[in-house]
Amino acid sequence: MQGQGESQPGEGVESLDSLANQMEPSETPDESEGGDAPEESELPEVEGDEPDEQPEEGEEEATVTIKHDGKDVTLKQSEVIELAQKGFDYTNKAMAVAEQRKALEPIKAQVETLRQQNESALTESQGRLTAIVSFMQEQLGDPPPVEWASQDAGYYIAQKELYESRKGQLEKAQQALHRVEQERNLSRQSAIQQQILETQAALKDTLPDWNTAKEEELAAYVGEQGLNPKDADMAFWKSGFWTMAHKAKAYDGLMAEKAKMKPVSTLAKVIKPSTNNQPPQLAKRQDAMKRHNANPSLNTLADLI
Repeated sequence: MQGQGESQPGEGVESLDSLANQMEPSETPDESEGGDAPEESELPEVEGDEPDEQPEEGEEEATVTIKHDGKDVTLKQSEVIELAQKGFDYTNKAMAVAEQRKALEPIKAQVETLRQQNESALTESQGRLTAIVSFMQEQLGDPPPVEWASQDAGYYIAQKELYESRKGQLEKAQQALHRVEQERNLSRQSAIQQQILETQAALKDTLPDWNTAKEEELAAYVGEQGLNPKDADMAFWKSGFWTMAHKAKAYDGLMAEKAKMKPVSTLAKVIKPSTNNQPPQLAKRQDAMKRHNANPSLNTLADLI
C-alpha cells in the first residue's frame, strides 16, 4: 500500500507546495528503483516554474471601499465577493420561500373554508342542544313525592319511572352539549395557534425589529387603547392588526417627540412693494408719459405738466 501512495503524489494534496514536495527527484519511482536519474539541466526548469504559479507572499489583496449606514467601510476583494454571494444565496432562498408560500395559498384557503364550515356546524349544534337541554329541564320538574306510594303505588311507580327516564335523557343531552362545546373550543384554539404562527412569520418578514420584546411592547400599547382578544376576536391574531399597531405606536412616539420641541418664533414677513400700491397721482403721470412717448403733441405734453 505504501508503494501505491508514492506512485500517486497528487492524492490528498491540499496545496501546490505539498504537490511539489512529493514530486522531488529523491522520491521519484525511477530513483528509488535505481533507474536513470533525470539530467541536471531538466531540474532547474521544474523548480523555476514553481514561483510563477504561486502568488508572492508579500503581495496584498486589493481592497474596495463601500458605503454602509452612511459610513465608508473598507473590505478586501474576497470579502466583497463573499458578501455578494451570501446576498445572492439569501435572495434565492427568499424567492424560493415566497414561491412555496404562494403555492400553499390555495390549500390554506381551502382549509380555512372547511374550518369555518365546521365551526358554523358546531355553533348550530351547540345552539340546538342548548335549547333542548333548557326544554328538558322545564319538563323534568320535581320527583314524585314518596307519600304517593302509600296512596297509589302503581301511579307512584309510573311517575317515578317517567321522572328517571326524563332525567336520563336530560343528562345525555347535557353530555352531548358539553362535547360540542369542547370540540368547538379546541377547534377555535387550534385555529388561533395556527394563525399566531403565520402572524409571527409574517411580522418577522415585514418588521425588521420584530422580536419577543417588541411583541410585549405592542401588546401593552394595544391594551392601553382598550383592545383585547375578546373585543377584537380573530382580528387580534392577524398580522395586519399588529402592523397597524406598530405604525400607530410609532406615530404616537413621533408626535410626543414633536411636542417636546420648542416652538420657533416666526419672523415677520416682509412684503415687497408692488406697483399696484403706488399712489394714484404717480400712476396717472406714468400713463401720461407713455402717451406722450407714443404720440408727442401739445396735449400729451400738457398732461405731463
